[in-house]
Formats: sequence, structure tokens, C-alpha cells
Amino acid sequence: MAVAQVPRNFKLLAELEKGEKGMGAGACSYGLEDPEDIFMTHWTGTIWGPPHGQHENRIYELKMECGPNYPREPPLIHFVSQINLPGVNQTDGKVDRNAVAVLRDWTRIANELAKNPRPKEDPLSLEAALIAIRKYMEEHKKLPQPPEGSKYAMYK
Repeated sequence: MAVAQVPRNFKLLAELEKGEKGMGAGACSYGLEDPEDIFMTHWTGTIWGPPHGQHENRIYELKMECGPNYPREPPLIHFVSQINLPGVNQTDGKVDRNAVAVLRDWTRIANELAKNPRPKEDPLSLEAALIAIRKYMEEHKKLPQPPEGSKYAMYK
């Protein structure tokens, strides 16, 4: 028996409400880039750098794009803030979906969720993606980083 899927806009409205009320993880925040974006496609995110490494006390800005097939397909994510991290394109800050587990496994998880009831915590969300990226940053916390405050050229 197939489970009904939540329409894209309902899911994104729930994510927007959670992000605006600060009900999510304390190390990440997110919201719409433009409050007038009725399709809720373009989002901004912030990750506070994990402690005990090169990212400590840094704030990283990201842009996220939820395409028409979100949440069945993962969002496109770009760092605005320059970062030295495997799987992040050094020209434009694009996060390689294969580098971060939740992005890599997104479609498989979405297919499993389509067949089974949803868990209490949504494993496929902008918040989940940001938390996974922060965890990935923690795994590479010893890499030297660009000067704080530097941005990719396309965002200057």
C-alpha cells in the first residue's frame, strides 16, 4: 500500500515555519531568500562552524534551491562563503551531492518513505541537509581555510 505524499509547497511551508521560528538545530538556520518567492525555490542558510578546528567561530552562508521535484530530489546547495572542503567546487561553491551522505542517498530515502509511513523526524529537509553538511565539515576540520569573510566571486 502506497502512502500519500505531502505536496511540495505544504512541505516547504512547514520547513519555512520551522526555520522562521528557530525550532530547528541551533547550529544551522535557514529561510527564504526572497519572502515574495511564492514558489519557495530560493533559500539561504547559515552554518555555524563546528568547534575544535579551522571552522570554529566562523559563520558560513549558503544558498539552496528546491527544484520542482523537491522533496523527491535533493536541493542544490552552494556555499556563498568560501570554504576548503572536499566535494565543494572551488569556483562556485557548489556542494557535490555525492560528498554528503544525506544528499547522496536522498532519492533512495525518498523512495523508501513513499512506501512506508514517515518517521517522527523528517530525514529529507533543508535542515537535515545543513546538519549533514556541518557534520561533514567536522570530519574535515583540520583543513586550512580561506580568510574569514571571503566569498565566491559569483556572490561578491
